[in-house]
Amino acid sequence: MQELTKRALSGVFFGPCVVALFYLLPPVFFFLLVALVAILATLEFADMSRTTEKYPITVLSVFAVLPLYWGQLPGYVLWILLSPAAFVAYRILRPPRGDAPPMNALGRDIVVMLLSQTFILLPLFTLYRLKELNALFPVIVLLTVWATDTCAYFVGRRLGKRKLAPTISPKKTVEGLAGAVLGGAILMAIFGGYMGMKPLESLVIGGAVGLLGQLGDIFESVGKRVFAVKDSSALIPGHGGILDRIDSFLFTTPFVYHYLAGFGG
Repeated sequence: MQELTKRALSGVFFGPCVVALFYLLPPVFFFLLVALVAILATLEFADMSRTTEKYPITVLSVFAVLPLYWGQLPGYVLWILLSPAAFVAYRILRPPRGDAPPMNALGRDIVVMLLSQTFILLPLFTLYRLKELNALFPVIVLLTVWATDTCAYFVGRRLGKRKLAPTISPKKTVEGLAGAVLGGAILMAIFGGYMGMKPLESLVIGGAVGLLGQLGDIFESVGKRVFAVKDSSALIPGHGGILDRIDSFLFTTPFVYHYLAGFGG
């Protein structure tokens, strides 16, 4: 109950602030907000991996946002291919220091960097792209994801019996997943019209957001299992860290953006 109280109080305090920022910030400032969140999330991920190279990893990871911002997708792909070489060159050329990690940690650091560029930076950047389409779109996605998480939590606690992924996330249940799909469908049914969706279309897309949000949560849980941590950090009372708050966006925002931009109309 104490944990639930912390979650509720944090949500009451931070929720309206986040919604206001998502809606009111002009696109360029929203991009800066997204970049800041990407930096903090990458630092958390690097801390989870216990690397001593978290700042070089973060710089090389977040640098990939520049070709995306300029609309140069080939440049982004090229940077993903070249950034490991840049990191290796940094490790070779930097002055020696007492806490230098063993070379067998090099592979871990490169994997952390590549995962940050693809599963942190890219999903967050699509939030900015949604903002460019319409100021309301990222807010609707935000509210839908929150609805899926909330419904999954309460339905899972109340009705959950069948484990969904017991070796990865023991608290997740099939019933909680169904609650997430239902919550996403309801919220998108309410707001989907603002995105130009028809009623049935809204239900399907909202249900897909619920499913993808839970998959993103499980995906992050795999990382926490690998690195043996409970939360990505203790930044937000009752909610963990930045990664714990954005995991449901990993697959949902790219899906919604590309649906609206390429397939929905």
